[in-house]
Amino acid sequence: MILEVMLADDHAVVRDGLKQLLTLEKQYRVIASVGSAEEIMAQCRNRLPDLVILDLSMPGMGGIEATRRLLSKWPKLKIIIFSTYQNPRLVQRVLNLGGSGYITKNSESHVIIEGIAAVMAGKQFVSPDIDILLNTKPVGQLYSLTPKEFDIFRCIADGLGNKQISEKLFLSEKTIANNISFIKKKLNVDSTTALLHIAIKEGLLLTDY
Repeated sequence: MILEVMLADDHAVVRDGLKQLLTLEKQYRVIASVGSAEEIMAQCRNRLPDLVILDLSMPGMGGIEATRRLLSKWPKLKIIIFSTYQNPRLVQRVLNLGGSGYITKNSESHVIIEGIAAVMAGKQFVSPDIDILLNTKPVGQLYSLTPKEFDIFRCIADGLGNKQISEKLFLSEKTIANNISFIKKKLNVDSTTALLHIAIKEGLLLTDY
């Protein structure tokens, strides 16, 4: 049985590498390879795959919000996040949303293939480097944020201002400002500097690729 896979990553080299790896495995066929979460959702509306592999950080909608939206529409869809972030809080959030797996981009090829096979067999899979952290670290402060709020928080951690966040996430500046107020209230802080301190504590000051 051939399993159909869609890939979403804003870096073509990552998409091409994954596609080449999966092509070597005769049971998988990559039917779409796109650069954003919005594009993957459009592709799913036309033809629902067996598996979606998503980057966590892309222009526009992030991988976490995309996971939430995809699963709200297609609850049985298998989704794996493929990211550089080795943060157990992010992994736990993905799994709690119903994501099937989380694999880091520094994983060896055999780990990626094993993870995909496990997910397609109905199991949740986390790459070994993350699995160790999940078993040793508690969920952090960011757990209370909604997927949209988390995407905005991530943009703040990347040093973006309200206008830049608005353009990146395709939301109005007023919506961004309102959500930042909600984020500060939830995290019990009153400044952007304090939010950056939390980002450092939570290990989020890392550029995904």
